[in-house]
Amino acid sequence: MARKRTDEEIRAMMLPNGRTIGQELRALDALSRLLDSRFGMMGVKFGLDSILGLVPVAGDVATGLAGLHALVTAWRLKLPASASFGIVWNLFVDTGLGAVPVAGDVFDIFFQSNRKNYRIVEKHLIRRAEAHAESLRTQS
Repeated sequence: MARKRTDEEIRAMMLPNGRTIGQELRALDALSRLLDSRFGMMGVKFGLDSILGLVPVAGDVATGLAGLHALVTAWRLKLPASASFGIVWNLFVDTGLGAVPVAGDVFDIFFQSNRKNYRIVEKHLIRRAEAHAESLRTQS
């Protein structure tokens, strides 16, 4: 069984476009952390998604629009439709349930759709990088 890669090893993996996973994910990682897990209180991580969600309608719309960055990243990197579908589903659930007063704000703290979407993009890039590395090995 293959050993689990460290975050550092994953970020250093080369993609067919000549960039590393870390380079491709840097902005998405920063935004998803800001929206979902930048702050903490009593051991609970939360971000601007939860805070801005306290502002009726406008807060949820603003964080929903910011969450579209993951979808744009998936499209830019030409990830499979399944990745885009997962991202859209997470945004839909987060925006829909997050709009419920008070309960939606608590939901936002624990659902963390932006971090989920980051992991979707990361998973697909790891697969792409592994396939690229394998193709390079077979060429040698």
